[in-house]
Amino acid sequence: MKITSYTIICILILFNVCSCSRNKGKLKKDSIDFNTEAIEGENVSRIYKKKTKNRFILMSDIGHDPDDEQQLVHLLMYSNTFDLEGLIAVTGRYFRPTPKDTVKVLMPELFHYYIDGYEKVYPNIQLHEKGWKTPKHLHSIVASGQSGNGMKDVGLGKTSDGAKLIVNAMLKDDDRPILVLSNGGMNTLAQALFHLKANHSKEKLKTFLSKLRVYDNSGQDESGAWICHEFPEVFYIRATHQNKSFGGPSNSNLGPHVWQPYEYSPFGQHQWFKENVQTNHGELGALYPNRKVSDTYHFIGGGGTIPWLVLVNPALSNISEPSWGGWGGRYSAKELPNPPSGFSIVELDEQPYLPYKAYADGDSILDTWANPEDGKIYADEYTPVWRWRKAIWNDLKARMDWCVQPFSKANHRPVAVLNGVSSNQIVKAKYNYHEEVVLDATGSTDPDGDNLSYKWWIYHEAGKKPYNLPLKIQNDTSIKTSFKIPIDVATKELHVILEVRDDNSIVPLVDYKRMVIIVTNY
Repeated sequence: MKITSYTIICILILFNVCSCSRNKGKLKKDSIDFNTEAIEGENVSRIYKKKTKNRFILMSDIGHDPDDEQQLVHLLMYSNTFDLEGLIAVTGRYFRPTPKDTVKVLMPELFHYYIDGYEKVYPNIQLHEKGWKTPKHLHSIVASGQSGNGMKDVGLGKTSDGAKLIVNAMLKDDDRPILVLSNGGMNTLAQALFHLKANHSKEKLKTFLSKLRVYDNSGQDESGAWICHEFPEVFYIRATHQNKSFGGPSNSNLGPHVWQPYEYSPFGQHQWFKENVQTNHGELGALYPNRKVSDTYHFIGGGGTIPWLVLVNPALSNISEPSWGGWGGRYSAKELPNPPSGFSIVELDEQPYLPYKAYADGDSILDTWANPEDGKIYADEYTPVWRWRKAIWNDLKARMDWCVQPFSKANHRPVAVLNGVSSNQIVKAKYNYHEEVVLDATGSTDPDGDNLSYKWWIYHEAGKKPYNLPLKIQNDTSIKTSFKIPIDVATKELHVILEVRDDNSIVPLVDYKRMVIIVTNY
């Protein structure tokens, strides 16, 4: 039979008509955000959005504690997973009269120092994944923020290069949210907002502010309180507990022992980093500093690593949903009144800016988790990070290998698929109580050809309307399983987590998918 273009057109039209008829009345497109894909019941409505990376600006009082430099090495090894738009040297609590021995100068040159190390490994890491920022780009986004401490260095004519960088980022024709993380003081961001308010209409300012996702690491000056008081619409997280949980929160409370075979101590952590980061892992790893003061090793701090880890698993975490949890921690579902600074020397300076509100962590934000390695149960304000720690450390170990090894001699994350959805997005679904939820990881793959194992679990503490009771999924290690939603979950939400783990002798790695189920009461 001769096939003409007319015949082909008719076949395509008939195919589309049949497809629409099959789906009529079944598919409902929920509203979604940048990292969410919607499905309903068993009928999957795949809403594919162009893959987007989150925007990110880091502010750091780098040079005043080795942990900020530790964090920067870690961050550079993940810089292909987000759009890094600024590296800003800022002031903070260490620029205050106490502690007296601190040298009080901005040190943006340290950013360049570590970027130079990144440049040496840049050719090799490109063998493993795409999307790395060029060293030239990274050098171009380094800036100095306010040189003075706190709100006394905010006002007319005080806009620093760092504040200008933030202003320009917010003025970009780009609707994606911007995570602005400060591992130091907040007055450079405060100056940027002061400048925007002075130079733009209320309507435009409202649009600019809607882009912000601010993370305040411990409240290291009073400017954070001023921002929350002056601009209550700003999305603002203040953390004083989980932000320290990469290796701590303290020398006497180290959490799960993931740095074996080395001893359970801060020194043991440094031995692990010596093997897996500092030695035989290229020029960048060799620059990773010890966190050692007066012959005493302190826990690996990461300098605020936990906050930006929310960016690296877009199928697990969402920077606009602090209560969902993930590698970046889990925070309150609602803004809390006046969450204090983590430093007493800052709290007094915050008093003029009361009241204010912010999302926060602390003793009201608890997870309960049994460590599969030893069965020990953790149930405190650090557990929302500790439950992911093994995977976080393993993932860094694998990436550091990328600095020196070819693709064939390193490990790479598997690719999880949930109910046919392979895109790097969170899945959103709607079910009624008593309905069966089918979970299927068929199609998950591994770039290294490793065998895969599966783990399904419900994160019952997560969300704005959490179930808050343990709910076990039967056959939770099968590639395909299901569960029925209990009646008492009606009007709440369930967060189903899929972990796909590879079996690799170098280091096992995990990829994730999250399904957020809104439970109706029909």
